[in-house]
Amino acid sequence: MKPIFYSKSPDARAAFIRSYFARSGLKKLAYLVPKKFMPDIAARFPEATLHAYEDVTKSNDLFNLADDQTLLVFDRPSRYKLITNNTFVRLSRIAERYSHKTMVDIVPFTTGIEYLYSPLAFIYRGILGYQHWYSFRENNWELTPAGERIRAHDFRWLAQKLAKAAEIDYSDFLGNHVETIDCPLTRSEASEYKQLRDRLFEENKTASPIITTLADWTNIRESRYEMLEKLLRESGRTVVYTNLSGHNKRLQKRFPGIEVRSFYDTNGGEDQYDRVILFETPIIRGYLFLDVIANVRPDCEIIVFRSDTTVDRLLYKRMFDEYDSINLFSKMLYEEVQHAGRN
Repeated sequence: MKPIFYSKSPDARAAFIRSYFARSGLKKLAYLVPKKFMPDIAARFPEATLHAYEDVTKSNDLFNLADDQTLLVFDRPSRYKLITNNTFVRLSRIAERYSHKTMVDIVPFTTGIEYLYSPLAFIYRGILGYQHWYSFRENNWELTPAGERIRAHDFRWLAQKLAKAAEIDYSDFLGNHVETIDCPLTRSEASEYKQLRDRLFEENKTASPIITTLADWTNIRESRYEMLEKLLRESGRTVVYTNLSGHNKRLQKRFPGIEVRSFYDTNGGEDQYDRVILFETPIIRGYLFLDVIANVRPDCEIIVFRSDTTVDRLLYKRMFDEYDSINLFSKMLYEEVQHAGRN
């Protein structure tokens, strides 16, 4: 049984871990999971010791638990991808202590294909043929067994490699109907935006605070609210997602009875909605909306808001570049897994 499984279904992921653990013959189960999903995993695996990724830098528990009778599970590790981050460093050291490891996730990578390597390294660094992320990142030329020269980041080539270690039960991560709603600024809003942008460029030497401030400002304009008001009149149950809980309070005051969440809220129950509105494009931690996409029904409509500001279009492009890459790679991995299963 391959040690890696990708699925949007929490039931399918749980069944995979249950089967893998039973086949292993091991006696103990140590389970790593994002903190917001711990209640769900605790209900599914009452026999496991649960550990939050967010806490691995604060405790030595996983080091102390390591032995030859324990299976270590990495649940959704693709979001912990930055190798210079203390959490990733700690996870790497923990992984080295365990002989038996497995991984489940909703997607093979987040942000970009160069980060496919990061979660796989917790299971086995040789899956993609590289001992270090830095060497994989360079996208160097490789030579296939057939003598063909190919880039290291070629999706088909990577899918062939990963198919030897992974299973996947979907061929399209974002299979829902997606609609983009353009909501241009009014003339007065555009003037205010320009004044704010010019002041921020004078006051800041780095891009991050400029992007965050401009995006937050753009997300609470009257032009955006007017467009949302039209959508909320349509039939069907709708939930709205934002970046900040403070913005949620504004929306609830403006639209009494609106169902609204921030990306940082615990996700769950998305399958009850007919329409999901991404009112604000994620500024950071865009993987949090991937959790939402994984849980919606196939017939759920996903609506994404986008203004005509430079910052909004930048964030929108960054998000869909990531989603398109995930979709393309998932399709190829699914095809390679199916091909391997027939041979």
